[in-house]
Amino acid sequence: MLKRLARILPRLAPVSDAQPASPATVVCSGVVLEAKAEIGPTLAPAGARAASGLSNIQILRGLAAAMVLVHHAAIYAHLLRGADRLLPTFEDLMGLWGVSIFFAISGFLMAGLVVRDRPFVFLSHRISRIFPTYLAVVALFAALFAGLSLSFGGLSLVSLSLAPVGPRSYALNVEWTLVYETSFYVGLFLVACIGLARRITAVATLWLGLLATAFLLLPAGSRDTNLPPLYLLPVMTACVPFAGGLLLPRLIAARRLPPAAALLVLPLCAACFLVEKDGARGLGGIAAVLLVGAAAGGRQIQNEGAMSRAALALGDASYVLYLVHAPVLVLTAWALPAQWTGLAYGLIAVAASLGFAALLGPLDLALYRALRRRIDAASPAILKRWLAVYLVLFAGCAVWGSVETARNDWRESRARAALAALPPDAWISRRAATDAISNSGLALPASVQGALEGIERLSPIEDIVTAFAYDPAQPKRPLLLALYCSGRLIRLDRPRRARKDLAARLGFESSGHRIGYLMQIPTEACGSDPTPVAVVIDTEGRMAVLAASANP
Repeated sequence: MLKRLARILPRLAPVSDAQPASPATVVCSGVVLEAKAEIGPTLAPAGARAASGLSNIQILRGLAAAMVLVHHAAIYAHLLRGADRLLPTFEDLMGLWGVSIFFAISGFLMAGLVVRDRPFVFLSHRISRIFPTYLAVVALFAALFAGLSLSFGGLSLVSLSLAPVGPRSYALNVEWTLVYETSFYVGLFLVACIGLARRITAVATLWLGLLATAFLLLPAGSRDTNLPPLYLLPVMTACVPFAGGLLLPRLIAARRLPPAAALLVLPLCAACFLVEKDGARGLGGIAAVLLVGAAAGGRQIQNEGAMSRAALALGDASYVLYLVHAPVLVLTAWALPAQWTGLAYGLIAVAASLGFAALLGPLDLALYRALRRRIDAASPAILKRWLAVYLVLFAGCAVWGSVETARNDWRESRARAALAALPPDAWISRRAATDAISNSGLALPASVQGALEGIERLSPIEDIVTAFAYDPAQPKRPLLLALYCSGRLIRLDRPRRARKDLAARLGFESSGHRIGYLMQIPTEACGSDPTPVAVVIDTEGRMAVLAASANP
């Protein structure tokens, strides 16, 4: 069971970077700001004050990381241990708010660095902050999971590129925020390359206007996607705090963000309980921008006392904590006895995640410092050469994956329309479905082979559906799988596995295509239906009912 967990668990995590603070430097979200450096060339004393001492921002990062960790610990306790979620809405919003704070911090800091640094230096610093530690952590846990015979998904070039390609399996199950962050960085690099870095306030204002328009025009459910393709990412509601954060240096410098504005954070957060998730994402993003602005422009907390030192240390380790906490939660669930309570699991998992972060944090910081020194000493020609390779890889993965996502979405929309065209009672039983398909003239050719192999328990609240279908006569025929229970469509999905175990079957050796389905569904969805109906459907609306057997 646990072999499949790593690729199906929720994807939500903070984005942050870390660097140890010293009297000469303050680091937030991986951005090293010299004490005497300005955030931007036009900043007034308020902005200079925000640049020269950002301990408040560092503490905010630690708080945001803790919020996301607690959010995930509650979800994993529910998924893996069957523990009840006492405050599910609040727990979910904790994760949403934590991510919004990280994005707002990132926007605030990037607004200064994109002006201060040359474009190729700016992007080189960002890449060196994100990728080396990320790839090292992936390699560490891939080896650890392999040694324990646990599945570890998402080890493809497309996933590891962190380019916006649409839904994919990711190694650490938390990469969606890194996909947004890397896209933000590349976007700001392009803005700087065309000479608009010093007009970042105008760019951010136009972006916020685009986000507001998209929120009004896009259908509900499509405005808040964790893993959007390239063509949708700029209009996702999750971009609100980053775009708003880009405005903060100018607002602080012009003293247009009074401390009293922070009082709006509480009512905005309260309003998140009253709206859908995409609305909550937008309101939470605005609240995060106000909170970060108040923290950056206000009096900075000094590195004195155990509490402040602990909070600053948590901020330093927040990027590593972000990377390691999801696989640690899975490993903790695997290691603890089944009879242990969800509360015990949660406490131990949180402690283990913090312990991993404490051990790996110093290595992360040392690696980033070393890479940053090399970048600063490198010639522009060398930086441009390496960045050209990265940008080609990033753009290639983003375009290829986004085209594939668009094609899959088009196929799914056609399949849903064809399924909806048949009478609702057609899906009550396999016999009724077969008769309805035959009477409508929509039957697939007899050469199509497949089976619903089974529905097995994955966790206390989730089941896994396994099936396969292929057409030896037309190996490239795209087939989607629709699962009905008690006449209701539970899930529509595309094949995701090559199923080499079926290679001996006639005609499969030469196909080389994905023909296996692995669908995650809620346990209660089909729990009361002993005979679920599995239907495969192609892009032309032709269908076939799968037999409930491993051998068709």
